[in-house]
Amino acid sequence: MKKTLAAFFLALALLAGSAAAFSDVDEGLYYAVPIAWAVERGISTGTSEDTFSPDTLCTQGQILTFLWRAAGSPQVEAELVAEMQDLKPDFQKAMAWGLEAGILDNADFPYRAVPVPAGAVLLNPSAPCTRGMAMSFLWRYAGSPAPNAPCTFTDVAPGAGYAQAVAWAVEGGITSGTSETTFSPNEPCTRGQIATFLYRCLNEAAPGETAYLPEDPVAPSPEPEEEIRPMRTYTGTGEARSLGLDGSEFTSEGIYEAKATVDIYSPHEAVFTFQVPFPLFQACNYTFLFDDPSQPEGGYRFTFLRWDEAFADILSWEGEHNRLLFSDMSGELSGSATIHEAGEEDRIGGVLVRRITFSEDSSFTFDRLDGCTLTCSASASQLSGS
Repeated sequence: MKKTLAAFFLALALLAGSAAAFSDVDEGLYYAVPIAWAVERGISTGTSEDTFSPDTLCTQGQILTFLWRAAGSPQVEAELVAEMQDLKPDFQKAMAWGLEAGILDNADFPYRAVPVPAGAVLLNPSAPCTRGMAMSFLWRYAGSPAPNAPCTFTDVAPGAGYAQAVAWAVEGGITSGTSETTFSPNEPCTRGQIATFLYRCLNEAAPGETAYLPEDPVAPSPEPEEEIRPMRTYTGTGEARSLGLDGSEFTSEGIYEAKATVDIYSPHEAVFTFQVPFPLFQACNYTFLFDDPSQPEGGYRFTFLRWDEAFADILSWEGEHNRLLFSDMSGELSGSATIHEAGEEDRIGGVLVRRITFSEDSSFTFDRLDGCTLTCSASASQLSGS
């Protein structure tokens, strides 16, 4: 009861203070108190004087910087910091501390002279921090405590590097699954979510223990808005056929140019963008085709089927309104993929944007697209091969 009351009064104090005065942080939302707490403790700052950007993706470099500040911004050996010169200055001390504190290890750094495990996802401070990675960082920060029971989520393999961390975090109330059976470890985290995870972790220590918080944290300088850049990008063109629904210049007999872009952010995550010269309700099938010149019979096809209210009396539709059809033309690979609307779709302007994540146990990764060429097509057919 005392702990509950203390947390309640802490929340009131934080929301009443200047740390919560961000124009883009609604006091009624779950992350309001954690953000105010993080700013009050000097763990985080706003992206400007009056904004925090809680819905912006949080990078790996940013969460490690938050943890470093939560630990009191400890000094690190100069030689170790010097090894981080390939990183941005804002992240060098935090990365060096993470390595020294055991939150990171040598294999996380591609430029250190150590063997890297096969299939390992190397640390990229500018890339989004995923849910699985965030739990791993917090778990190691807490000393890698053993969970009382194994993780039971269907999308968290028992042998995954973050499996124990997820089980521990769920037991401690730091986070929960995205459904009763799934955790979505590859889902990227926002700044508001990371602040909430930190708040719950550092204020919900094990029974009888008190989480360490610096008494007089040094006010950090405002964090630069970190641009999350893709590892590589593919572009291509192709044909687009219109349904000719609105009596515009785009007729059903015409063939128009389509443009495609695929931004790869990790071996398991990419953003697909399709541009047609007519509104999206003029077609329902948007296909990205990757051809491998070295294997004429190979290649990969990603088809997005998008239902639109304009189709209601025109097309016979079966299945989900928004779905992905993935196929490996060689028939050798399979993969469990999740489709997300990326929030940038322009229905009238003809821009379709989808973010795709493959599960880590999938035999397909986006690294397999290396050396492939991209073409695209848009049509009214619901068949993936159209």
